[in-house]
Amino acid sequence: MALSINLEDHYNYTLVEIEGKVDAMSAKMLDRALESATFDGNRHLVLDCSHLSSISSEGLRVLMNARTQLARFHSLTLCNVSSAVASLFKLCGITRYIPLVKGVDEAEALLYAHDAALGKI
Repeated sequence: MALSINLEDHYNYTLVEIEGKVDAMSAKMLDRALESATFDGNRHLVLDCSHLSSISSEGLRVLMNARTQLARFHSLTLCNVSSAVASLFKLCGITRYIPLVKGVDEAEALLYAHDAALGKI
């Protein structure tokens, strides 16, 4: 299945819906989408992975680079991750740096707490 990415702006974050698989060839597409979503420098990112079937090491690198770019004032959160993909994230240590939550509502609560801790609210 080809990779499909949809960006949806919300009040203080961009929801990135990923469908298909992120492999070595499509990782650049994900990278460009995440760069586009954070272009204004004011956005948290929530990645909805409910339709993400698999992700390669190149895709993992893209996620870690995005997390590094956002780390100082913003955050990257993954939600609706399948058990197979979540196992891969845990095995690779991604979950030490990027939180996995059950759904978008839980991600929004995490963003609120993040902004409150930084005095943005």
